[in-house]
Amino acid sequence: MLTSAALILGALSVAGDAAPAPLPVAVPALSIEPPSAHFQVVIEQQLIIRVPARRSPLTNFSAPPAPSARIRETPIVWKEKKAPKCVAMRDIMGMQAVQRDSIDLITRQNRRLRAQLNRGCRALDFYAGFYMKGNKDGRLCEDRDEIHARTGARCEVDKFRLMVPVPRDDDD
Repeated sequence: MLTSAALILGALSVAGDAAPAPLPVAVPALSIEPPSAHFQVVIEQQLIIRVPARRSPLTNFSAPPAPSARIRETPIVWKEKKAPKCVAMRDIMGMQAVQRDSIDLITRQNRRLRAQLNRGCRALDFYAGFYMKGNKDGRLCEDRDEIHARTGARCEVDKFRLMVPVPRDDDD
């Protein structure tokens, strides 16, 4: 504002020989405060891990293959065993929804852990996979951590069970 007033006064003095009367210019008083010695910076870091889903009979919405194209495999029966209370998040590669209230986590070591979901949670909500928030210890633990479905559902893991394959003999 001060600069524009000086330019106007300078232009008027060049145009006329007589010095014009100064124009009243209101200049606000500038208060210069010393810079603050302390700045506050908040850094938040959030790690979200996506776990993709694998097809299972419960979540396979596409048409089954033609009967002639099916390959006959020996059926696998899974037996539940005691499992650790936590699993490293980096070891979880995929999941399958195989029962109404639980999902199977597939690990890098080719192990299968059944995660029993808390009451009111349906495994079908996790048909497209799930997300889990990373924490300080990097583990997904029962009775502590939640998994988030892509559909918006949030469920806590009640219990882990290790699934061990038991070969089943067919009598046909």
